[in-house]
Amino acid sequence: MTKVSFHKEYTLVETETINLADLRNESIRMYYLVEIHDTDSDEIGCIMESVDGEMKPIKYDTFSQAKVQASLIKSTLSKTQYTYIVSFND
Repeated sequence: MTKVSFHKEYTLVETETINLADLRNESIRMYYLVEIHDTDSDEIGCIMESVDGEMKPIKYDTFSQAKVQASLIKSTLSKTQYTYIVSFND
């Protein structure tokens, strides 16, 4: 139990210790994709991986992971291409 108080008579915040892993519901899970856009065309791509011989988008668990991957591929993109991170619920 965590209590935060700035006055002896009043408790401003009182919560139980929360484990974020317990709150993560597998049926409502947030993922992030790194999309690749081109200003010269309407085509959109994303970072892919081969799974059992089939190409599938890589789903990142956190925004930070997606941001790192986006920054890693920026050097390989042309001047008209840019990355964009999209979040979605699976």
